[in-house]
Amino acid sequence: MKLAFKKAMQELFYKPKILLLSLGAVLFSFAGMALANPIIELPQSSNLFKLILSSSFAIVFGCLCFFLHRLNKRLQNNIKAHKTTEKMMSKLSSAVTNSGASIVITDQNGIIEYVNQKFCSMTGYEATETINKPINILRPNSDEFKNEPCILDSQYLLKQDSWEGEMLCSKKDQSEFWNAVTISAVFDSENNISNYVLSAVDVTALKQANKQMENLALFDSLTGLANRRLFIERLHSSVLNARRHKKMTALFFLDLDQFKRINDTLGHQAGDQLLLTIADRLKTCVRSQDTVARLGGDEFTILLNDISEVESIQSIAKNILVTLKEPIKLGKHEIIISTSIGITLSPNDSINSETLMKNADLALYMAKENGRDGYHFFTEALNIRANKLLETENELRDAIKHGDFYLNYQPQINLKTGEIASVEALIRWKHPTKGEISPYEFIPVAEETGLIVQIGQWVLRQACMEIQELNNLSGKSLRVAVNLSSRQFEDPELVSIVGKALSDSGLQAENLELEVTESMLMNDMNSAIEQLNRIKSTGSTLTIDDFGSGYSSLSYLKSLPVDTLKIDQSFVYDIPEDLNAMEIASAVIAIAHKLNLRVVAEGVENIDQRDFLVINGCDYAQGYFFSRPLSCVQMHAFFESCERHSA
Repeated sequence: MKLAFKKAMQELFYKPKILLLSLGAVLFSFAGMALANPIIELPQSSNLFKLILSSSFAIVFGCLCFFLHRLNKRLQNNIKAHKTTEKMMSKLSSAVTNSGASIVITDQNGIIEYVNQKFCSMTGYEATETINKPINILRPNSDEFKNEPCILDSQYLLKQDSWEGEMLCSKKDQSEFWNAVTISAVFDSENNISNYVLSAVDVTALKQANKQMENLALFDSLTGLANRRLFIERLHSSVLNARRHKKMTALFFLDLDQFKRINDTLGHQAGDQLLLTIADRLKTCVRSQDTVARLGGDEFTILLNDISEVESIQSIAKNILVTLKEPIKLGKHEIIISTSIGITLSPNDSINSETLMKNADLALYMAKENGRDGYHFFTEALNIRANKLLETENELRDAIKHGDFYLNYQPQINLKTGEIASVEALIRWKHPTKGEISPYEFIPVAEETGLIVQIGQWVLRQACMEIQELNNLSGKSLRVAVNLSSRQFEDPELVSIVGKALSDSGLQAENLELEVTESMLMNDMNSAIEQLNRIKSTGSTLTIDDFGSGYSSLSYLKSLPVDTLKIDQSFVYDIPEDLNAMEIASAVIAIAHKLNLRVVAEGVENIDQRDFLVINGCDYAQGYFFSRPLSCVQMHAFFESCERHSA
């Protein structure tokens, strides 16, 4: 009973409305009883009754005021919150309406409920033309997308909580454009999708620029055939595929006999027309899965994939010789031109793309020596090469043991100041009996046998120690660039090896540049980015070497944690004769600077190349025009000589 009474009193105390009504009821009941029952006589002199009655009215009035005060305060808070919300909603509405991105809001079924002004200017639709229409009005009508699932289809959209990517869309006039699109679902209070919000940015210009860059870098500007870079990439893939499926890959090198005579006699325009005709004829001699490429001049290559029998290769070679010898009309002249073909096979002759190219070139030379207008297989050099590999491998192991390697350094010149800013470490091998051996001879063997990892670690340690010693003697702060092989790059211990080389030598981390090639990154981009980030954690800088020599992945370049791009020397070599090479080089420099990357050009051999790079804003350059590779002692002497001249 006591607990019930206590609970009731708490209810009255904490709820003024209940207290007010209760007191009012008591008061008016009491007063009503007094008025309704005249039998009850109240003493006129009874002050107690008057006191009770006035007190009750006072209590009721006070509670009423308290209740009204609380109600007024709550109302003011609600009004303030409403105004704040309204102001925030106004800001959000303005931001969406005036956004630089196209914004579309649909219901849960993909029916458009709202579009902003940017959407209208981008697509050509008026807002009223899209409201209550399905989102798939933006789907392109191209046949290539007709049977593919598309995020712009309402049924496909319903299966997604979110989506991000690039898509081709259609405008009101049916013209197509590329968008970078982000789609997010909006959920209601019951966690069901109530709406979708689509945000899009037009990336058509970027896609077109990217495609143009790819065409410039991968296709011959005259014939439209694959160029050297694309051909080598496809050759590499074909060799791997042939090994996997136990097939053969055939590589043809073709050279037009006496083409220079025709070009000089009839002129370059006739020569170009001849090359175009030859390119078209070669394409008719192979299958769709094969590749025809032009390496330059009158040199063509053919890549035959998935070959089972050598006889079929001979048949194709004979057909090419016959087809190309058919008369060709060049203006008023009709000419007949013959061809020489060199052929090599993989895996029979080699599984290395570079070696296969050399083999085919040697076979082509043999075909020309045998009287031209024919083909020749590379066969005799196979045993010689195998013995040479084994011999070189054993000699490399001895060289590692006896310390027969040494380093030279190729200076990299700051094109703005003319000073040496950094050097590239280049390994050299002085054989005890054979003398100097070219890196082009022993590096491929080292890579194939795995010795490159051990050799690469020595190069890294030695370069750090020698450059730090040179910096101490000269008072300079030179950077040194060290090339990483693909095996080194994949080594899980690479970061600790780099850290130890820096700590043992005392070289500042920012003075060490590690160079990787595009091909190392493209096989598994995500893993490559993780490894690059681990390398960056050491404080050293990263350079992409030979940029443009493969599939120049511009779409990934912005996500790579690199500091410098090195333009492949094949582009520099053809400057200023090759306009295509000049366009690619200038484009690479411009893109790199947009991404805040430094640019180094290698292979600079004359003043025209140097001047072109300076005009286009290249940061650094290296090559024989500036200096041949120097030993560490020669570098120190060079610096001392410069100081004496400046004094």
